Amino acid sequence: MARVIPAEALAFLSGALDEGAMTGIRVTGVDPTPQGPRVRFEVPPMRRRRGDTRPLPDREAIAELVSRMVALRWKDSPEPRALPEYPPMDLILHHGLVIGDYTETDSGWYWLLSAAAGWIEETGIPRGFKSTQIKQKFGTLRWYCSCPEDEDRLQAGKIIRAAEWVSGAVCETCGAPGQTRTGGWIRTLCDAHARKR
Repeated sequence: MARVIPAEALAFLSGALDEGAMTGIRVTGVDPTPQGPRVRFEVPPMRRRRGDTRPLPDREAIAELVSRMVALRWKDSPEPRALPEYPPMDLILHHGLVIGDYTETDSGWYWLLSAAAGWIEETGIPRGFKSTQIKQKFGTLRWYCSCPEDEDRLQAGKIIRAAEWVSGAVCETCGAPGQTRTGGWIRTLCDAHARKR
């Protein structure tokens, strides 16, 4: 288990970021916390190539969210925990102020959405914040929300953008590391669930 958790965290992170964006990122340890085993990453500043105007991913926010998600997946268990029986209901029950009353995602993104919602709650839910739609589109998460412009909204937006990046590395069915697959509907799936398609 000591090596499995950091390896899984790196699989999620490298799936969310391309090879160039992974440059210099490394695991520095795993800390036991009440929320589960938190993977510590060293994330050096990223340098933009001259002339590159594409938006850069917020590597620190993505690494933080991956660490939180992996902690929830492995909390108090020698292996990844099973998903709740009714993930959407569980999200609404535990994170209703952030998630709202409905999600249009499969069960596998439960740990991702729970980690993101918990982080938003921890940093302070922005005044007037409301999730208007949470769904899958082209294999990745789309999380639409509304709230007045202020500093709190910027933090919540950073977390939501990180969740959208990470979703492309999380199996929509089971929550294991996965990748975006084409052929019919574009979905993010692990190897096992891609074979069952």
